[in-house]
Amino acid sequence: MNLKENLNNALDEKEVEKTPAASITSVALMESMDKMGIHFPEGHTDPEKMAKIGASAYEYAGVEGINIPFDLAIESEAIGCTVDLGYGEKIPEITSTPFEEPADIEIPDDFLENGRIPVVGKSLQILHEQYDDKNVPIIGGMIGPFTLLGQLLGIENLLKYLNTDLYEVEDALDIVGDGLIELIHVLNECEPDAVCMYEPSVAADLLDPAIFHQLVCPVLESISEEMEFRGVLHVCGNSTPIIKDMLSCGFKGISIEDSVDINYIKQAKKELKSPTQICGNISTNQTLFMKSPKEVIDESLIALEKGVDVLGPSCCVAPHTPLKNMQAMVEARDKFYS
Repeated sequence: MNLKENLNNALDEKEVEKTPAASITSVALMESMDKMGIHFPEGHTDPEKMAKIGASAYEYAGVEGINIPFDLAIESEAIGCTVDLGYGEKIPEITSTPFEEPADIEIPDDFLENGRIPVVGKSLQILHEQYDDKNVPIIGGMIGPFTLLGQLLGIENLLKYLNTDLYEVEDALDIVGDGLIELIHVLNECEPDAVCMYEPSVAADLLDPAIFHQLVCPVLESISEEMEFRGVLHVCGNSTPIIKDMLSCGFKGISIEDSVDINYIKQAKKELKSPTQICGNISTNQTLFMKSPKEVIDESLIALEKGVDVLGPSCCVAPHTPLKNMQAMVEARDKFYS
């Protein structure tokens, strides 16, 4: 079974040869970029360079997938926000937004032609040309609706509006969700194997889980229904309080951090009869970033023993993470099956 079949089967709840060792979240390591002589911000704006950086974890560490893009400001930039693309390890940052209130939110007619959305589409095309014959999975990324709305309004303002103008927020969230569905239709044509939808702003320590259930889940469900690729929902932090809702939104997988117990998710899956698969959950800011390859192996083996469906980082991988630690994650998986 090749790498593409193996990952796709894992997310489709089918038989696999072995648990994939693939990052669902983005990986763009300084060590790899130094080897290639390609850096940011060019890797955010040039489709060829984006493709090379995206493939570097596969090429240099044997990670069983290719990830693009590398930041969460692409959609907000295309809608009208000003973005500082940064330099080196500094990720793109939204510096201003044209919107002040939920009622102001609108998606431009040329949204899909704006900013870097065409760059991502072209980069996906390049990756298909270069890696389809090698059967390497291609994994895209996009922002989630609540996080995007938080970018357009400012997350503190959005949380305030939830208390004062809930129905306007609900309307704005629907508008943003419709815009993301338009983007999904474009991504469907690009035929990635999977796409990670990043929703960091619904973290349980930021958003009341009841609001997530009432307001965000219906939008996520309508979005997932439009996906012809395998959608994976990523939420940062301890997502335990919202795991059952995450499992019920129609995604093929959920990406979880190391603070979430895999055994708890497996029990919730059983109760809900959910086919959604578990991706993660090797610590990015501690184990992969700061610890030794042996410690990466040890933590990976624990996740495998608990029954993770796709072994990978718990969140986006820090730029200065050593390549040897990414290699150790793959080595652990091989050791588990030896």
